[in-house]
Amino acid sequence: MWLKMLPFVLLIFLIMKPVENANILFVTTFPSVSHQSAFQPIWRELSLRGHKVTVICSHPLKDKSLTNLTEIDLGGMRKQAMNKMPKDLMKYMTQKPTFLMTFTKDMIATSLFSEMNKRILEHEEVQKVIKGNQKFDLVIAEWLFPTVSAFSVRFNCPLIGMTSLGAPIVALDTVGNPSHPILSPDHNLPIGRDLSFRDRILSTLYSVYVRVYYHWVVLPREDRTIKKIFGEHMPYIGDIERTVSLILLNRNTVFHKIMPVLPNVIELGGVRNVKVQKPLEPELKKFLDNSKNGVVYFSLGSNVLSSNLPEDLIEKYIKVFEQIPYNVLWKWETDKLPRQPKNVFIHKWLPQTSVLAHPNVKLFMMQGGLQSMEETINYHVPVIGMPSHSDQTMNVDTAVKYGFGIGIDFDDITVENLKAAIMEIMTNKSYKENVMHIEKLMNDSPVKGIDKAIWWIEYVIRHKGAKHLRSPSMDIPWYQYLLLDVMAVIFSVLALLIFIIYKLAKLSVHLYRMLFCKKSKTKKE
Repeated sequence: MWLKMLPFVLLIFLIMKPVENANILFVTTFPSVSHQSAFQPIWRELSLRGHKVTVICSHPLKDKSLTNLTEIDLGGMRKQAMNKMPKDLMKYMTQKPTFLMTFTKDMIATSLFSEMNKRILEHEEVQKVIKGNQKFDLVIAEWLFPTVSAFSVRFNCPLIGMTSLGAPIVALDTVGNPSHPILSPDHNLPIGRDLSFRDRILSTLYSVYVRVYYHWVVLPREDRTIKKIFGEHMPYIGDIERTVSLILLNRNTVFHKIMPVLPNVIELGGVRNVKVQKPLEPELKKFLDNSKNGVVYFSLGSNVLSSNLPEDLIEKYIKVFEQIPYNVLWKWETDKLPRQPKNVFIHKWLPQTSVLAHPNVKLFMMQGGLQSMEETINYHVPVIGMPSHSDQTMNVDTAVKYGFGIGIDFDDITVENLKAAIMEIMTNKSYKENVMHIEKLMNDSPVKGIDKAIWWIEYVIRHKGAKHLRSPSMDIPWYQYLLLDVMAVIFSVLALLIFIIYKLAKLSVHLYRMLFCKKSKTKKE
């Protein structure tokens, strides 16, 4: 029997192109569990496939069965940062961005990212990696900020960028991906899918501003950091980031706004298995089981803490929850909620997928983060979105456009309109039907996101980079990319033609006057 199967086994080995076990360094710098949750399946799967993976992260898996995985835990840095975060900053983050505040927020965010990346590189365990003798075949870096791309030069290996959501304009610029301010505006902008005239002005100005600020302020600042950490011999950070082989984006073409992508920009469509559920605590399970009228689940994610919200806003929530005929599960980060209503159950941290999977949970009041949006869609729970920053405004607007959610800005929340929004979703079945429809659209794909990600990572390992996928726009001067030289020649030729025509016309008029005006004068005489 085995002899009969031998030809088939040999055929399979001939068809397969195995990748030798590689040594991979995975660096994630944004200390948010929602961001990390999109990366964790990648480094888990790489380890299971035999690759030796070293991860620098704030939320390690701590899975002892993954013998090929080494995790450098930066979680302590996140706790320090959250504890030091002033309450005024939280109030600022929840304010509806004005036109000018959009630019101010970017300056503040890039300054915070810069300090955070510097501290990560100075971390004792990270320093051991930088100064050690270990060799890596590939560096995978979170592609929201340029600093950690320096690891690819330190270890002389290919570089892949990856994001847990979309990518900002400047990140897409590193591979020359087109970013039209109207067709594909920066995902950080507080605008919806259908742009008003004001939105178009904002997006156009922002696309210019963010590039100027990035190249004149951010890159020089990060270049000083990497030269201090890695040594003065390092190339300019702006040149390093442009060597990235691929960018892997956790975008779904159904949910996100359509944009043109180059061959080295891969939209994964989601990499997590959001069906994985953790057991509910007995007290929480009892609360959900007994909520026969339905449960409103309220959580603002891991970055915006409910307990740090302005007092007047908290009071509005309490008044609304007192008046609705449903129970409320509220992610509240302290031991007590002042004036806690009888129908409200508070908890510091909740297994979100398990909560959303419970049949009595009928509505999710949330901030609009992509990972939370993925989870609520998979469990068919409509939303009330209250965006505060990053891509949240666009995500909430998408929920509104697809008909499975209602969006309310924090500044616009009143007891009346929030209560009306809750009652609308809880009593109107169309929201549930619409979220079921978009879930089918988003998950109808020939390849799972995790498999697509692993294939492209191993593709770069096999070919020691992906320079052959590099856009030609990366190797031409900016004035050629913008066709300024072509337009200059065309306008010069047109101007010359107009000048020649003008001169010929002027000469013709002059000759006409000389020939015919003189004859007419002679006849009169």
